[in-house]
Amino acid sequence: MLALSPDYLPYWTAIEPFLETIDECLLAESAIVYGFDDLGYTGTFDMLARMGDDLVLLDWKTSYKVKPEYQLADYRQQLGGYSQAIEQMYDLEIDRAICAIAVYDPEDPNSEPQLQVDEQDSTELLATGAIVKNRCRQYFDSHYPGGTPFTLTTDKG
Repeated sequence: MLALSPDYLPYWTAIEPFLETIDECLLAESAIVYGFDDLGYTGTFDMLARMGDDLVLLDWKTSYKVKPEYQLADYRQQLGGYSQAIEQMYDLEIDRAICAIAVYDPEDPNSEPQLQVDEQDSTELLATGAIVKNRCRQYFDSHYPGGTPFTLTTDKG
């Protein structure tokens, strides 16, 4: 039995049944680097796993409340960006991505642990990944002279 603080037990209760659907963890808490044009980004994804025949990117979150649809956009973009990087780094195709959110409000005496799942297929991942690339390009265009990032080096000479 896993020893958990009582404060975390409701979140575990919410997520544990979902964990049983994972057949194999391939990578966990792994760093990514994604390069395109003269730009790129980095990050750390939570898990790449096999679920049935699918290669699935998983992201774990906690929340006091169920997230409304409009608040899931950032999570979707995060997974779209991570999927692009993983596919580029490992030369593979991700079939889908899931953001699993363990929901429980410790300040509400009537709160019950629940799981909110937001899933994207490979087509949706391409679309949200494109949004991330676009945002990255816009950021550099507006914050760097000429839209070109710079590199810091040390001259010891």
